Amino acid sequence: MSFSDPRWLLTIPTLGAALLWLWHRHDVRQEAALARFVSPHLRGPLTRSVSVLRRRLRRGLLLAALACLGVALAGPLLGYRWELIERRGSEIVFAVDTSRSMLTADVRPNRLSRAKLAVQDFAAQLDGDAVGIVAFAGSAFLSCPITLDYRAFDESLNALDTQTIARGGTNIASAIAEARRAFSRRPDSDRTLILITDGEDLEGDAVAAARTAAQQAHLKIYTVGVGTVSGDLIKLPAEAGGGYVVDENGAPVRSRLDEEKLKAIAAATGGFYAPLGVGGEGLQLIHQTLLGTIDKREQTFRQRRVAIERYQWPLAAALVLLLVSLMIGPGRRARARVPAAASLVMLSVLIVCGAWPNSLVRAATPSTATTSAPGVPASAGVGVGAAAKPASEFKSGTQAYRAGQFPQAQQAFEQSIKGAPSTDPKRLRDQQDAYYNLGDTLYRAGQKREQSAPQEAIKLWTDAVKAYDTALQLRSDDADSKYNRDFVQRKIDALRQQQSPPPPSPSPSPSPSSSKSQPQSSPPSPKSNGGAPPNPPPAANGGPGSGGAAPSPGQMSREEATQLLDAAKGEERAGQAGGAAQARGQPPDKPFKNW
Repeated sequence: MSFSDPRWLLTIPTLGAALLWLWHRHDVRQEAALARFVSPHLRGPLTRSVSVLRRRLRRGLLLAALACLGVALAGPLLGYRWELIERRGSEIVFAVDTSRSMLTADVRPNRLSRAKLAVQDFAAQLDGDAVGIVAFAGSAFLSCPITLDYRAFDESLNALDTQTIARGGTNIASAIAEARRAFSRRPDSDRTLILITDGEDLEGDAVAAARTAAQQAHLKIYTVGVGTVSGDLIKLPAEAGGGYVVDENGAPVRSRLDEEKLKAIAAATGGFYAPLGVGGEGLQLIHQTLLGTIDKREQTFRQRRVAIERYQWPLAAALVLLLVSLMIGPGRRARARVPAAASLVMLSVLIVCGAWPNSLVRAATPSTATTSAPGVPASAGVGVGAAAKPASEFKSGTQAYRAGQFPQAQQAFEQSIKGAPSTDPKRLRDQQDAYYNLGDTLYRAGQKREQSAPQEAIKLWTDAVKAYDTALQLRSDDADSKYNRDFVQRKIDALRQQQSPPPPSPSPSPSPSSSKSQPQSSPPSPKSNGGAPPNPPPAANGGPGSGGAAPSPGQMSREEATQLLDAAKGEERAGQAGGAAQARGQPPDKPFKNW
């Protein structure tokens, strides 16, 4: 047995000693007062009805009740139960170039070190988002499977160096293919790949591979360029012999950032390119964009063992001991107290039974024991049909939104909101998602009427702002709802200024106010890509109640650990085979540039 707050145990002997001292002082004063007013020969007959044994027994029961109360306050923990932990987030894979060209010092200290620091800063801002790492050079392998274990992610990121991949060169197409395989193990997920490289694709056709991944696997790639266009020589570390990398003619190799190639890769999948920058500004730009465009979904972790508090037992014992002490009177005969004390005991039993945790009472009921899942309140079984209707409407609205049927999506989300009022935190979270999706739907519907019927568009956008405000009332820290609300409000103001005639000006020269009246065609923040509308709704979560097995915080699952072990073993065997082939002097299949 353990205790949640063992400090309360220290108060038991302290309070007990204080109580004994007060009783002793009371007895001494009582004896002194009795000696002053009563003669010694009369003291015995007058105090014959007082029972010293009863008084000591009563005080002992009070001390025992005090001790039980202290144990109850300490929170005794005995046994455990399993509960499910759910969080909302998305899934992102980082593909980091570990070829020797990343040792170029045109950014300090070098390209690879700067990229790793930027990825660490990016991951530190995530909350509930699953991340993974693909390391690539002449080939690629999954260095860290997609996981919510940020500690394991950091360890895998810090372990990356130019020796991670045995084969030299740069093959971006292999990194895209490895990322596709990592996402294929997690169906129904948003497939976002952040490619961090200098863009020197020495093997394969990265643009064709990106286009195929976007068409077949719905993979969106954001590219981050590391280095400068002018480039620099590739300096080898001291442990690798020092000096600079040279080509087959013995001339030093100058590595340059290929921005055009990276822009083409991102454009083929609907993403965009951003240079890393001195302080990692490129990844920060991508983070702000992903915050509003990637669908949030429920990510259910594996069950967590939680200790059960048993404070009810010592608390009930303290109450019973206290009531029993009231039954014991100071006199030798206290029969008149028995009926009243018995009534108090029965009342205490009823109070204890009524105050017993509902979870324990339900656990003893066969009907609830077979239907209640771990971590799910037993009351969840009540009104299953009523709860299923909002969930089905939510999913119907998601399907209609994706199909471009915005009136049907609006009706479905409104029905889901009307049918889901509840004080359950999960139902309130589902309502917040529904209001958020309703706002996106109203914006899309108004966007279609922006040119043909501006007033209708303004009305729909106004309703969208109200929906976002309601979503923020349910969850005040939702950055997506706040960003979308501000964006739609700016669109409304711009459209109203466009509809209102400009005031007459006495001078033909333009004024600052006239330049401000131009409508805003795209959000001023990089939250949306290329002036795109607000974020797609988190309805892609699959609707309320969706979830899957995923690792708990601070620990990788068995499947992810096995994938990591298999990938490391396969790469080790490939490196040994490649080293043995070179030791025997066998020529490679085809010449390639090893930087």
